[in-house]
Amino acid sequence: MKNRKAYILNPSQSRRLIAKGICHLPQVREALESKKIFIGGGSTNAYVVEELYKIKNIEEEFNKGDYTAGQIIPGENFMKWGINKGNRKKEILLRKGVPKEYEDRVKQFKRFHNGDIYIKGANALDINGIPGVLVGGESGGSIGTLQGILQAKGIEIICPIGLEKLIFGNIYSLMEVMGTENMDPPAEGISCGLIPMPGATVITEVEALEILFDCEAYHVASGGIGGAEGSVSILVDAYDDDEMKEINEFMQKISLEPVYQANL
Repeated sequence: MKNRKAYILNPSQSRRLIAKGICHLPQVREALESKKIFIGGGSTNAYVVEELYKIKNIEEEFNKGDYTAGQIIPGENFMKWGINKGNRKKEILLRKGVPKEYEDRVKQFKRFHNGDIYIKGANALDINGIPGVLVGGESGGSIGTLQGILQAKGIEIICPIGLEKLIFGNIYSLMEVMGTENMDPPAEGISCGLIPMPGATVITEVEALEILFDCEAYHVASGGIGGAEGSVSILVDAYDDDEMKEINEFMQKISLEPVYQANL
């Protein structure tokens, strides 16, 4: 065996892989036992919630499509930046691995301390590895209201993001040309600004595999046709035969992931 194998993942498979990788991070495991974790809304974050619940044996099923606010979805003629018009599930706060009710998330974040974690997805990952979030609301969305509080305290932001969202550009340059007051309305959907998340711990499919296994992973291609649109091709270089076998068994389970169903 060459112990080098390519896996071409659709976005749902990627989301499950990334979620599993995040839940094996040492700081996430520690926060799950003794600190706080706030999981922001988002499609990938819905998978993170499921994986965290599995670890803590929390039996609560929910529609992953409910765990998002803004989303990129099909329009009439084009795709569009839109909002979730279906049911919306409240973002989840875990304290020592137990879901806790809260009224005001800003007040909650002001009570965050060293070791607490905010998990927040993004819409773009630039050539320098900095994620960015599309924001259409005048208040700046969750990232606009929370990022400053967390950065002032030095609280870690973990960003799960698939490599399908990799963009060939600088997020700060793009931020300057975007904005709800800087553009005409899109062909369909709402206008948005783009808020960078500097300093966030980015976890893509590559990092997830390297967290989970003794291997090196490489993003070697993207895209496809006939249903493979949005796919990413990942080459995995395993340490030895046993590790390659373990990776392959794991990825076979990932292959069974159902396609994510959005609220349109």
